[in-house]
Amino acid sequence: MEFTLNLTEFQGVLIAADCAHCLSKITLKGGNEDKIKFIVDSIKEFLHKEKHLVENKIPEDSVTVMRKLAFYVVMNSDLDILGELVDLDEIDNVIWTIPTIPKYLMCELLWQLHMDKYLYEILMFSCPKLALEVANAVFENFKYFNPTDSLEKLTPLTTSCYRLMTRFIFFNEEINVLSHAFRNFQNCLRYYMEPPNATKLESLGKKSRYIFLGKQFHSLLCVIRNCFENYVSNQKFRPTDFQQIYELTYNKSTVINSQTSVFIPDSNNKNLLEYINNANVDLLDTCKNLAMEVNVAVFCAWSEFEFEDKKTIQQVIGELSYRIINLLHKIVNLANHPMINIFKQIAYKPLDFVEVINIINTEDIIENLSNGNEREKWIKALLYRDKLCEDAALLEQIDTNLEFLDDDERCRLFKKMHCHLSYATDNIESKLSFAIKVFQHCSSSSKHEIVEEQFSNCRFNNTLQTPEFDNMVTEFFNKLINNPDMDMSKVLTLFIQNPRKVFTKIFTLACDNMDQTDIMLQVMKPLEKYSNHYYEIDIEPCIILVLKETIANILENELKQTHFLRFLIYLKKSKMICGSKLFLYVIMPNLHNALLNKDMLNIYIHCKLLVLLYSFQELEVYRVPTLAMLAQVLDIVRWKIDTYLSISPMTLELVLKLQTNIFWTQESVIPEKESRWLKSKLRNIKPLNLYYYRMLWNPPGNTFAEVISGIRIHKDMDKENLTLWLSKVICSTIVQEWFLIWDSLKEFGNRKTLDIFHDALLLLFVAEKSNHSETSKACLIFCIKNFVATIRYKFFKQPISDNQIATVFNKFAIIENLVEESDLEGFSIAFIPLLSYIAETKPDFPVETAQIIKSKFKYKEFSDIIYNIFINREGIRVHFH
Repeated sequence: MEFTLNLTEFQGVLIAADCAHCLSKITLKGGNEDKIKFIVDSIKEFLHKEKHLVENKIPEDSVTVMRKLAFYVVMNSDLDILGELVDLDEIDNVIWTIPTIPKYLMCELLWQLHMDKYLYEILMFSCPKLALEVANAVFENFKYFNPTDSLEKLTPLTTSCYRLMTRFIFFNEEINVLSHAFRNFQNCLRYYMEPPNATKLESLGKKSRYIFLGKQFHSLLCVIRNCFENYVSNQKFRPTDFQQIYELTYNKSTVINSQTSVFIPDSNNKNLLEYINNANVDLLDTCKNLAMEVNVAVFCAWSEFEFEDKKTIQQVIGELSYRIINLLHKIVNLANHPMINIFKQIAYKPLDFVEVINIINTEDIIENLSNGNEREKWIKALLYRDKLCEDAALLEQIDTNLEFLDDDERCRLFKKMHCHLSYATDNIESKLSFAIKVFQHCSSSSKHEIVEEQFSNCRFNNTLQTPEFDNMVTEFFNKLINNPDMDMSKVLTLFIQNPRKVFTKIFTLACDNMDQTDIMLQVMKPLEKYSNHYYEIDIEPCIILVLKETIANILENELKQTHFLRFLIYLKKSKMICGSKLFLYVIMPNLHNALLNKDMLNIYIHCKLLVLLYSFQELEVYRVPTLAMLAQVLDIVRWKIDTYLSISPMTLELVLKLQTNIFWTQESVIPEKESRWLKSKLRNIKPLNLYYYRMLWNPPGNTFAEVISGIRIHKDMDKENLTLWLSKVICSTIVQEWFLIWDSLKEFGNRKTLDIFHDALLLLFVAEKSNHSETSKACLIFCIKNFVATIRYKFFKQPISDNQIATVFNKFAIIENLVEESDLEGFSIAFIPLLSYIAETKPDFPVETAQIIKSKFKYKEFSDIIYNIFINREGIRVHFH
């Protein structure tokens, strides 16, 4: 769980509230009413400002954010279980990050900030020990409630405690934890017989008393219906109303059966079955005891009081009883419970809207919906109407009343529309828009299931793209960037319409900045299973094609390259993109094309991808073709004085590091067959690069210089020829290779080797003058930097003597005399790192000597540098890297 902007701001609000009133001291209601009001109002002000609360309701776009904030409150409350949860990697960073919130205050915040929905989710879906401890806090808080107000909260609370028990199928918990859950459920039932502050009921008038008894009985019947529906359903580890955030509280070692669905009566957990069966009996026993308090006068009076959908209390209770009887037929061990007879006496068979939906005409259905007569039941029944998808008027009615459909019904409606669209010819655009709106309202798990069906056999299509698609993309990603806490599964609403455009948008935004890179990585998680999917007309996975396009678009922008590489590294690491396909479909083909076009930037990018994305062990399986490709890269990337590019040395250094590691860090030699193939591919390799593949041919020579020149280096050889050869080589090599050449000439001694390098550099200067350009000048400056580094790391020996320094300055003075006045700035800067190093190493360097050296330089720019560093002692510090 990451600290997003919303969470950080919420944390700040809580800390500010603590500064006004110490949170940890608000442990009970008495005397703290004003403090609680101040704290709640402060938080509400923040939530209203951020539009997470609008008129005390949570907008759909803020549901995920508010869930996270509610979870954060619980994770910072006075709960013993947090001492265990803090060891879990994914939530340890949010636990105890604000002053501790007492259990009483935790409950008040969740109730008063309209977060009670999330409280019930926590009771159902968080790890059992956390759920039980939160439930204990809620029970303690219940003592403050008015009995008439508590019913609204008691129904979901009791249902949540029951569902938690059934979820023990997926946890290997000790028996005492299960018995604790059962006791919590019994506590809920006790509130039906003994409401909190029950004495307040004595002040109710006769009518109010009867209505309260009706609502109380109705509440318990709703609980019974909810619990028994859950009991007779297959249990899933992640049901449709499950939220991923609560899984962060699970200790993976206690989770069992997570990949299966389980029918409770078939469970082999005998202890769990016993507790659940006892809970079922307790439900009916409590209902029987409550029914005993309802005399004939009360029951008859219920027929006079309107309750919901213009129905009386008696009718609503009768219809609920009828449904419960149907559920009880499926629960064998309750068949003889005395409550069944009571249900039969009060049951009222509701109108079966499904039976009449095909008899009534469209106008009458719309009239009933307009009058508000059992609107929800009419909407649900419409799913069974013949030729529904061809009736625009009825589709419009469903469109405006989608909230009445549960998740299964929305899924069924979407599939019905999808099937119709496969052959429909009229009003396609409006029907598409309606189908996508229905999909949009499905749960996360249902969306995943539908998308998998839509893109079965690893094939993508755009058959569901709506006219509003482009606007939907813009709106979604704008909201996402402003609110990264959004439910990431919402991207599926776009993805099912046009996967390619969604991948393209994600990759494009990921390149813009680091924050967006992180957000897009989260968006990719719901889409990871589609990394191998194709469009029918393509021969490569869609994500690979998008990846290629993205690389082409970010070549010229270094910052975008950085963000993109980070994005891609994570995608490969998390296996959202297959490493082998990335290598075979993207890197190698693109590298091959870049070599054909001598596109240095493209070559650099793809070599960088190889280095950053793959370990040498991963590349071992592609060792021989990779070495062949890298040999081509080495040949192409080597430059001459008139073809130098600033990116070429970086690319060469990168490739040599990669080639060396692949070639030389493997224990096994290249098999003979593969060796022959590699030799045939490299038969025209340039001499400068032969050294790195010398194991194939074992050419003559013991050093870098001997291998690349074919000449045996010895003390008595012709120095002029050696200098001439070196002048042709050094402009095409990086500093590490300068060091190798220096080491190759060690027989001549330090002073003589410096002379050879210096003379070769002078020949390069002379040759450059005849064909001077910005490119050749840049290459010369690059060579000067290499020369300076070679002096620093190879010529200088500690302690540095005045004689060594004098020698170096004499060399610099000769070079300076060859520099054109117009090129002074670039060349003078190249010497500064070494001069600074000398000044730091020899703080006692004689001023008189410096004055003599200064006089040898032709240009004021150079002599000023000498003066400032060695005489004026300004100490210009430019370090080697």
